[in-house]
Amino acid sequence: MTRFPRLLSLAVSAVLALSSCATYTVQDGYDAIVLPPPPSGRPETRYRIILEENEKKSAEAIENAKKEAEHRALLRRDAEVNEYPDDLSLIDFPHVYTPLRSNATKSDGIVTAQILFLPLGYDEISQEETERILASVSDISPDFAVLTGSLENQVTGARTAGWDAVTLEGGTILHRPLLKEAEASSAVFFITPTRDIAIAPIGFDSSIPSAAEDVPAWLEAIESTGSENAEMVMAEAGAMKDDEKLLVISSSEPATADWEGITPFRYRSEKHFAISNALSDASWLDVYRSTHFTAETDGGITRKNGEIYERMDFIYSYDMIPLDAISFPVAGLTDRTGTFAVLATVLIP
Repeated sequence: MTRFPRLLSLAVSAVLALSSCATYTVQDGYDAIVLPPPPSGRPETRYRIILEENEKKSAEAIENAKKEAEHRALLRRDAEVNEYPDDLSLIDFPHVYTPLRSNATKSDGIVTAQILFLPLGYDEISQEETERILASVSDISPDFAVLTGSLENQVTGARTAGWDAVTLEGGTILHRPLLKEAEASSAVFFITPTRDIAIAPIGFDSSIPSAAEDVPAWLEAIESTGSENAEMVMAEAGAMKDDEKLLVISSSEPATADWEGITPFRYRSEKHFAISNALSDASWLDVYRSTHFTAETDGGITRKNGEIYERMDFIYSYDMIPLDAISFPVAGLTDRTGTFAVLATVLIP
């Protein structure tokens, strides 16, 4: 009989202990709850966001419909060839040259554009040399080929290539997509019936030294004109129409990203250059440098002279995604002037 009261006493103690523990834990939990302050002002609603998105989509739909109408209207134009005058001093910019009346418009969706850049330079290029240059790149079918250099070289290149072309103050753009509009320094092209891009070529008559001992004087000359040239480039960039833009530049100076502390080019050291800095600060992307490792491993050379190798010819993109870029030698150009071509691809969002 004495065993039962002991068991009952133990059971009651256990219940009391559990009850006490449970009461403490619940109370402690309540005490730990911190309620946020009541909302002030008008609460955020998903409906408002939906309305804003619909307004944006409606504006985009209106813009796309406008572009489609412009595209159809341009297709109906019976454009003349508009030959280049024999006296090139009579050219008015832009000069639209249309021997093919081409319209390689792509379908909407994921769209890319390929750009071939041929810096022809300012020494006169013969018809035979021009044919060699174009034959060397005949296995490439880019959407655009941009020519810089003397006006005579640009026109010889455009006539020999036989593409539709627009010659601007800074260079000539050979194009397969339909030309939408052109001004003196830039042109806009339809990539699809609802998407377009603007391109501006800029050409400086510049050269590089042939020996390392001449580099300091070359850099001094670059520094004396750097700010002025950068202002000119940024003025051209700022005047361009459209959101998606390309600048194709035969520059007066290298890029800051190429002149770093560790480099295989012994004459280089860490150095800043005004044009590339200004474009970078304005969110322009150097397509070659954006798609390669540092200059230590991927120089991307576009000019060579003696023991000096430099990247002086650039494709910059704005509001587009650089996909790839290469520089490569071209018969009739590299073997004659030491200048390389550049080929780049960008994705148009």
